[in-house]
Formats: sequence, C-alpha cells, structure tokens
Amino acid sequence: MEKIWWTMKDLEQVTGYSDDWLKENILLRPTYKRLLDLENGGFVYYPERRGEKWMFIASQMQEFLERNFIQIFGRGS
Repeated sequence: MEKIWWTMKDLEQVTGYSDDWLKENILLRPTYKRLLDLENGGFVYYPERRGEKWMFIASQMQEFLERNFIQIFGRGS
C-alpha cells in the first residue's frame, strides 16, 4: 500500500537527496515555497517549531517533482 503522507525521510528516500539539499534547492526556495506551503493552499507542512516533522501529501509532492524536474535540475535554475 502506498503512503498517503511522506515525512522528510520518505522524501529523501524517494529522491535520493539529503534533507539539506531538498531544503536548499526546493523547499526553502521562495518561488517553490509559495506553491508548496500549506499556508498558501499547498501540500507541504513546514514545521513551525523545533521537533515538528515536515509532512507532504505524497501524490501531490510526487506530481510537483515530476512537473518541475527541468526547473529544479536545469543549469539555469
């Protein structure tokens, strides 16, 4: 059975990248954060306090990664 939600560990496993790389190149980039953040109608829970977990709606995060692959990994990004 596929997971409905991913944690940061799940995202690391799926992409093969560390949480630091994911934060720097995707999650904390202002352009992407505006789209992703739950506060803006997105599908990523950004932890507000130390000890809270990052949470992602798995299907929407996977779709976002596939749709934005070129922008994320393109040389001009």
